[in-house]
Amino acid sequence: MLGSILGLAIGDALGAPFEFRRRAQVAFPLPAFELPWMAFPPGTWTDDTAMARNLWRSLIERGGALDPDDVLARHLEWLGSDPPDVGIQTRLALNEAAAGTPEPAEAVFERRGPEVSAGNGSVMYCAPLGVVRVNEPDRLLDEAPVLSRLTHWDGRCQTACLAVTLAVAALVRGAAPDAAVLDILAVLSDREGGEELEFMVGEAGRSRQIDGPDQGFALFTAGIALQVAGEALGFEDGLRYVVGLGGDTDTNAAVAGALLGALHGASAIPVGWLDHLVQRDEIEREANELCALLDR
Repeated sequence: MLGSILGLAIGDALGAPFEFRRRAQVAFPLPAFELPWMAFPPGTWTDDTAMARNLWRSLIERGGALDPDDVLARHLEWLGSDPPDVGIQTRLALNEAAAGTPEPAEAVFERRGPEVSAGNGSVMYCAPLGVVRVNEPDRLLDEAPVLSRLTHWDGRCQTACLAVTLAVAALVRGAAPDAAVLDILAVLSDREGGEELEFMVGEAGRSRQIDGPDQGFALFTAGIALQVAGEALGFEDGLRYVVGLGGDTDTNAAVAGALLGALHGASAIPVGWLDHLVQRDEIEREANELCALLDR
């Protein structure tokens, strides 16, 4: 459980300096935690972890209950702090929420259309919900789409969030990774984007490159994370591989890190990586508080 939360933050920080690069532009071997992100030191995380913290702090304060209004309020407070990195669709939806628009993400979806509405901004931070639903995964069938719809209304985003949270819950429970991924894809087969997600799990980064103009696609992020987890790649090897594919590297690695951390546990995260993680002590303390909810 702890591994999933730390894995999300580590993956985010690892991928941040390489965000939006093409695959051929990512150095090999990957210079892990050697480069800055924007003007910030190596180990700095982005909006992925910031929004995930909003979620897990809400879950902690609500005793494990998902309170969408509280999560949204935390997102709005965070946006008001003028963070250095906010996704386009996320900002649009939060601005609508701040203006009092009912169902703000739906309003953005209707205005922009489906062609540009399936970004990964809700997928990037949803994993903590899977952690607290490890013993009640069926609740995710309703809750994960609700969480996505705070900022991303498109059904493919909702499907991607459901896939990621179900995977986290299954891997924390100790399910065999390959079987867990196959079971999840079967559950999602009739949902919007379900068949496309199945294709991405097999072909993302292979026949279907994820570093092009549509690199922020929700099903890219969920697909590559399910791929490396289902194939049981090691934590370090898996994240180096994901970042090396280029594209939306911080988000892809954040979600992959959450799944690989759920699979392998916190002990699999390289100590040297953790030592570089900005606000590591605070994140680890909050992660332990979240995991403690399951002992009540």
